[in-house]
Amino acid sequence: MKRIICLCLIAALIAACVPSGLAASKKAKATATPPPVETVTEPVEPPEEIRQMLDIAYNEWKTLDGKTLPKSNKYTKWRNNYKWEWCAGFTTWCMLEAGIPTSDLNDLKKGEEGPVSGLFYVKESTPGKLLRGFQIVSRAGIMPQKGYLVIYGVRKSANRTTHVGLVYDVVPLGNGRFRITTIEGNMSNRVKMYVHDYDMNAEDNTKNLSEVPKEERDREETKSFSWKLQSKDWYINRFLMPWLPEDDEN
Repeated sequence: MKRIICLCLIAALIAACVPSGLAASKKAKATATPPPVETVTEPVEPPEEIRQMLDIAYNEWKTLDGKTLPKSNKYTKWRNNYKWEWCAGFTTWCMLEAGIPTSDLNDLKKGEEGPVSGLFYVKESTPGKLLRGFQIVSRAGIMPQKGYLVIYGVRKSANRTTHVGLVYDVVPLGNGRFRITTIEGNMSNRVKMYVHDYDMNAEDNTKNLSEVPKEERDREETKSFSWKLQSKDWYINRFLMPWLPEDDEN
């Protein structure tokens, strides 16, 4: 009995002096932010503020009517009138004009990661920074809604954030397929509208974008409107969520 007690005491002393497991001496790594849960599977109407933002984007598209713009233009003045690609400049300008609440990416990095509610936008001028900001607050998904941002990637490339546009309209086609209308800045130096078909359940997500069948097209191509894919190698990476359907009380 004494021998057993001594052995137990020795084991207790060893356990007290040695960390519990080899990994205990190392700093635990933070787990990645999980992808957001898609709360709805059908389009719903956005809040009034988002509808106003889309009206602003539409009026810009209609007023310009295919006019080409320099890289430094009205959509870049909010960020020191920069002179590079202005697709994100256009989406951010529309949000600012509509008074959508914004946060800078650097401020988000300093705070805690996690979901936020209400209207939200990341005040940035590149698609990559927009995606990162929305991911930090768990607002990047694969379900399209009016007023969401669409981030495009390039197939067979590491470039997952080549371009960004605004989702103007969404029409369900069934089985997770949607016909989406977008308004996008800096397409051939223009603000252009596109209509494409998107499959959120595509087995290969780099092939989730396709052209509308010709027999279903109801208008002609113009300098400011197109049925054609922006690029045959583009696909939809993520939709970014300035609003959440569960927050909408309309």
